[in-house]
Amino acid sequence: MKYIVLLLSFSLVVNFSFAQKIAKTKSSDFFDANIESEVITINKVAVQGSILFKVFSYGKNEQECLDKAKMDAIKAVIFRGIPGSESESGLVTESGADEKYRDYFTIFFKKGGKYANYVSISNDGSINSNDRLRVGNRLKIGVVVLVKLDALRKELESAHIINKLGEGL
Repeated sequence: MKYIVLLLSFSLVVNFSFAQKIAKTKSSDFFDANIESEVITINKVAVQGSILFKVFSYGKNEQECLDKAKMDAIKAVIFRGIPGSESESGLVTESGADEKYRDYFTIFFKKGGKYANYVSISNDGSINSNDRLRVGNRLKIGVVVLVKLDALRKELESAHIINKLGEGL
């Protein structure tokens, strides 16, 4: 009986390890189901057609955090939405759209990709000391970002990812 329990335990560990490797490989793609960022709505007026919020992102150093914050901000607006804002649900509401439009989003989110045209860091690079944390061997930085919501929506409409405003589903 001990051997059966031991054998079952061993096979579960092996299966779990294999599943973890697959998940890690998949998460290196443009859309990580475990997006490692947080967004907070702030009560400041943004430019017409834009949304202003704070995003916390992780990285090895400050520059990596700032670069990642821009991408995380766009991903939040497109896929998750910004709680307490006019864009409370993501622009893309179609279930499985990240997989269906994988080719488009892979190019859109590559380093230096189109996503960078729709976001800017709003606090001039000065980071509040309360928004800079060490988490293990990584840095977590919170920055205020401005996302050009209307322009981003038009981009997704022209790529036929989402319907134009006023068009049905």
